[in-house]
Amino acid sequence: MDKELESLETSVSSLIGRIREMGEQNGRLSEALSHALKENADLHFRLEETRLRVATLIERLPGDEEDA
Repeated sequence: MDKELESLETSVSSLIGRIREMGEQNGRLSEALSHALKENADLHFRLEETRLRVATLIERLPGDEEDA
């Protein structure tokens, strides 16, 4: 009976340690995801700004009717 309890105690201790590790890893992954989402939003904003600039430049290009 004592060996079974020791085995169970070892298993529970191991499980508790693994849960803590997973909690820490989850925290790190959450931070990484937050950072990636922020960076993605920033890049999306910059891409839209660039699209608007390019569209403005294209509108300023002389058209075929002006060449004649």
